[in-house]
Amino acid sequence: MESSVNRHYTLHLIGALLSLLLSYTLLLYLFIYIDDKRWVITSILALGLSVAWLCRVLRFPLRQMHYFLGAIRGHDLTMRFPASKDPMLGPIGDDMNHILQQYCAESQELEWRKKHYDRMLRVMTHELRNTVAPIVSLTKDVLSRPDEYDPERIHECFTIINEQAEGINSFLASYHQLTNVPEPVCRHIVVKDLLAKLGRLLRNETGPCELELNAPAEMQLYADPHLLTLTLINLVRNAAQALEGCGEARIEVRATLADGVPYITVTDNGPGIPENRIEHVFEPFYSTKKNGSGIGLALAYQIMMAHGGSITAVSRPNVCTTFTLQFVNKLR
Repeated sequence: MESSVNRHYTLHLIGALLSLLLSYTLLLYLFIYIDDKRWVITSILALGLSVAWLCRVLRFPLRQMHYFLGAIRGHDLTMRFPASKDPMLGPIGDDMNHILQQYCAESQELEWRKKHYDRMLRVMTHELRNTVAPIVSLTKDVLSRPDEYDPERIHECFTIINEQAEGINSFLASYHQLTNVPEPVCRHIVVKDLLAKLGRLLRNETGPCELELNAPAEMQLYADPHLLTLTLINLVRNAAQALEGCGEARIEVRATLADGVPYITVTDNGPGIPENRIEHVFEPFYSTKKNGSGIGLALAYQIMMAHGGSITAVSRPNVCTTFTLQFVNKLR
């Protein structure tokens, strides 16, 4: 019954209303023109069944709404309503599924942002404390024993203080870059032209790595060309750094369409990222490289989020690592 109502809700509603109308008309007719208690009782029972049918039909969307609100209250991110071709119930179910999907995406985004800012706060505290501590210690020593510091030693102290201050300035500049990604100014981009420009920009940066760029001739994206170029530069540079010292190093940037959805992948054949680290690669200031800043991939993530898209990473150690950019605009 439930699945039948879900598929043909409008027919059930019309049938219940017609049944109620006919039962009531028959009861009225029998009560006025036919003095037979058996027929009257039978028509009353028929009217009751019609009312029960109508109530059941009317309660069906109310129960769905109850489940829908319960899923939101209970943070159930997996619930989905079955598809229906019914002209009344179908669009309502589609809208509720769309809201639940958006709620799921926003919940995941909020959770990521919480982790993102918690980590940034921890890193900022750690970096600033480590950078300021030597300055405090050095200046305290100078103030407590000024007679022991000749001009040459004072110059050395100021050099150390300046280096530490430059470190703080550099760190804060990186933080500012991560937290102030501009709103994308989107326009239609011919992807092949975008990748050709990327090749020209990175021609002298990839070293011995072979850089392969592939895109369908007519493929277009609706995105901010400056921010997308910055994202791809960060991904290719990151791949090139991972390939340092590898023989037959190769990086491939490929644009594809799957079911009308545009993707761009950046793949390298380097040593890869360990499984226990790959889930952290988009976190700010997290890096698997010795001298890495942990900014490039976090910035790429922020840019894709600003576009409403996504970026994911998959790695097979000593085989390949692939970063995938997925865009929300569906091309027909």
